Order: sequence, then C-alpha cells, then structure tokens
Amino acid sequence: MRTMKRAIAQQFGKPRGPLGRLAGFIMRVRPSNRLRNSQTLDLLHIRPDDRVLEVGFGPGLAVARAAELASGGMVIGIDHSELMLRQARRRNAKAISAGRVELLLGSADALPRFEGRFDKVLAVNVYMFWKDPVSVLGGLRRVMNPGGVIALTTQPRRRGATADDTRAAAERMASSLRAARFDEVRTEILEMAPVPAACVLARQSRA
Repeated sequence: MRTMKRAIAQQFGKPRGPLGRLAGFIMRVRPSNRLRNSQTLDLLHIRPDDRVLEVGFGPGLAVARAAELASGGMVIGIDHSELMLRQARRRNAKAISAGRVELLLGSADALPRFEGRFDKVLAVNVYMFWKDPVSVLGGLRRVMNPGGVIALTTQPRRRGATADDTRAAAERMASSLRAARFDEVRTEILEMAPVPAACVLARQSRA
C-alpha cells in the first residue's frame, strides 16, 4: 500500500498512464485542491478584460473559473502532461470553442510564444517541481504586462507536514520572486486542511 501511495504521489509532477488518470481524479475532487484554486483566483482579483495565464493547469478547474471571471478577456494555460491537456480541454470545451480559452502543451522553463502579454499569472502547487524557479519566474515576468500580478500557491502535502513547512515554502517562493525582479511581494496564508497553504503574490515591475 505504501509503495502504491508513493507511486501515485510521483504522478502529480507529470501525470501519465493509469496512475496519472488517478492523480488527475484526485486533483479534480480533493476539496483542498478546489479551495486552493478558488482562493488563489480570488486573491488575483481577475477583471473581465484580463488576459490570464495558468502554468500547470492539471485537470483545468482553475482555467474554467478564470474564464468565467475574465468574461471579455482570454485565459491561456500550459501544462507538460498530455493526459492533463486532454482532460482540461474536455472540461473547457465550450470556452475553447468560443475562443476565450486556449490550452497548450508546454513547459514552464521553455514557454511557448504568446501573441500578447498577460495581466494575471497563477501557478498552484507547481513551484516545487521547478528545477530553477528564478529562471522560470524571469521568463514569466517577460510575458506579463507592466503592473501585472502573479500568484504562486503551495500547500505542503508530505506526510507530517506542518504550518512551519507552509511558512518555509512561502519564504522560498517570495525569495525567488524577488530574485526574478518582481515587486510588492506579499504572502497570504490560506487556512485549510490538513495544513495551511501559502499564496505569494507579486507585481511585475513597471520599470
């Protein structure tokens, strides 16, 4: 049983195959996952005309909500899992057909070419998978409009995780954002079970 749980946990970085489908199901139905996404979107204050980018959209839950909020704008998502891309495209089929959502296979450390820049960027529980987060964030900063806002949210999931782990994760994300030349870095602690999540927000420098 412990070996199976470990194998499933490893799928969250890049879901694929039968265990990847199970990981996608967990991401879709687990209450804390839904709450992390919804609270992150609330903190971004998405406006109707915003252009929004989600990095690592998984099964596409946040994409769907962001498209509702950016009703006159555009939501683009990238994920390096073909399985998650298929699931998210099915979930957001109507918005994709309407031209309000575009989902792409891609990696945070090798961003595809976008036609425009973004007002809001979010990445939920993916920071820990970035080998060079400062480089990734530098790339994201370059595709954002001046004054645009980015939100990085993480909830520690390892066995025995505590609120101290959440605070430590927030400090790492904040440090990476500052190193990537983002401004106005601030942390919001999101109370949820089994441990709090941290959402670190920052603004693209206007300089």
